[in-house]
Amino acid sequence: MMNTRSLSRRPHVERQVLAILRGREGAAGNSRIAGDFARLRDLAQAGGHPVLPVGTLYLGNSELLLLSWLAVAQRIIAPKCEGPSQTDLASAIAACADTLISMGLRLYPISFYAHRLRQSRKASIAPVHRDSEK
Repeated sequence: MMNTRSLSRRPHVERQVLAILRGREGAAGNSRIAGDFARLRDLAQAGGHPVLPVGTLYLGNSELLLLSWLAVAQRIIAPKCEGPSQTDLASAIAACADTLISMGLRLYPISFYAHRLRQSRKASIAPVHRDSEK
């Protein structure tokens, strides 16, 4: 089975966004953008969604969730997707999504579908109760 959490297997745009989100030096292009993403990173951490350190070679669960929220925020008509419950985090996501668009970094729809698919798989895996009487 292919490991889709390996960064080398993720789309180029996602890798670029993750570099900015994780705070890789120079990835954001300027200090204002780097500051906006540092704020997003801090708010995500405070909300229980940690961002992995620069140099990590795989995508974490929280990062997949953040990418899905950013991808949804980049769309005018977005699929139903439960966003963050913290208003300040939702605001930071919207601002960073707009910044990514202005940088020419539009996340692919697969970014938000990947998270939704994982959630639906978890929900569909339930214990099977067998009737002992036959």
